[in-house]
Formats: sequence, structure tokens, C-alpha cells
Amino acid sequence: SFLRLIGENYRRIVVPVITDLDVGTWKQRGGSKGQAKCYLTWDADFKWFDSGDDYVAVISGGLLGMSRRWWFETGGYDEQMLGWGGENLDQSLRSWLCGGEVVMAQDAFVAHMWRRPNDPRTKAQYRVKAGAAAANRMRAAMAWYGEFGEKLSQFPALGADRKALDGSPWYGNLDNILEVKHRLKCKSFAWFMHRFRHVYEDGGLLPAETFHLRSTVGGQCLTYTGRAGTSPDGH
Repeated sequence: SFLRLIGENYRRIVVPVITDLDVGTWKQRGGSKGQAKCYLTWDADFKWFDSGDDYVAVISGGLLGMSRRWWFETGGYDEQMLGWGGENLDQSLRSWLCGGEVVMAQDAFVAHMWRRPNDPRTKAQYRVKAGAAAANRMRAAMAWYGEFGEKLSQFPALGADRKALDGSPWYGNLDNILEVKHRLKCKSFAWFMHRFRHVYEDGGLLPAETFHLRSTVGGQCLTYTGRAGTSPDGH
């Protein structure tokens, strides 16, 4: 159904189910069990999830198919991103916010070689420039988060307010992404959060209620001073 799904809607990105590759036999391991869906976290990263429908909030990486027409209309990949990491966030938001969608093909499988510390065969045979993935993630987030971009300052490791030597944002100029955003009259990030509110409410990123705790004796408020993150351990 992979090609059929693309053919039904030229504004559609289709992703396969990602399974585990046995590097010894070069065959898929674990049958048809795998993962296909990710969601975007506030710190411009992604986590895996599952749901009862075929819609995918965020793709995991370069395992995807789309029409040539939609690729060029949305500007393809951000040419200022280096290495890998973050391009999946940008590509997903370009599609969802600019009139497209992302779905999974339940009968399409790609076996992925996962890194295993105790197996040298899975060791990366290439190098990615230090800080490239962080810059890529920031480019995607700052281009598409809109008013929600303020939340990025809550994650010191991202360096949202850091500047380059010339005073410009350290992650580079975003005009190439913003051109696509304005040309296609793309929706706001709030629309995306509402579209996948069931995922974000279930994941705790959109709490139903929030509270401030204040001492009735001294009047001081309880404040969390640990590292920001998307789970109790700060990561």
C-alpha cells in the first residue's frame, strides 16, 4: 500500500513500519513488530508512540516516501542543516502545517540496524560535526514553533538565546524555511498541537491542570530547579 497511499494524495508523506535488522543474517528480526510513529517534544526532540489510527505526528528520519510535486512545493530538506538529526522535525511540520499529512503504511517494513555498544559491526562509519544535530533541531523549532518558541529557553542545553560572534542566531538564518511558510500560508504550531492533542495530553505535555505550591507559613513558592526535560530524570 506504500505507493498507493502516496498516489491517493500528492500532499502526503508515507512512512513504513521500522523493524530490527539482524546484522548477522541481514534479515528482519522480530516478525512484523516495529515502530512508525513519533511525536515532537517541547525541547525539539522526538519520542516514539503508538495509537489506533494511521496518522503520524512526526517521522523518525529519512525512511519515507512522498510525491516529487510535494517535495518541491515544500522546499525539500533545509539545505543549511548538517549531518542528520532535526530534519525529521522540519519535514513533518512542513507537511502538516502547510496542507499535507503524514501516514504509515502498515504493510511496508524497513529493517533498521540499531547501534549496539557491544557489537562493533553496528558502529558508525562516519562522523557528524559536533553540535550539528542541536543546530538542526533549533532551526526546525525556531522556524515552526511561533509563539511557543519561548519554551525553548527552558532548556539550557539548546542555547536558544545564544548568539554567533556577529550577533546573529547561532543556528543560522531561517529565511529559506520562512519563505516556504509564507508562500504556502502554513498554519500555526497551535493548530498542530490541537490536531494531535490526544497524543500530547496522554504524554503529559499538555496537562489538564497546573498548580503552584506556596507555603502558608512563609509565603514562599515551591520551584523546581533541576534540569528541564521531558521525563523525571531531565532527559
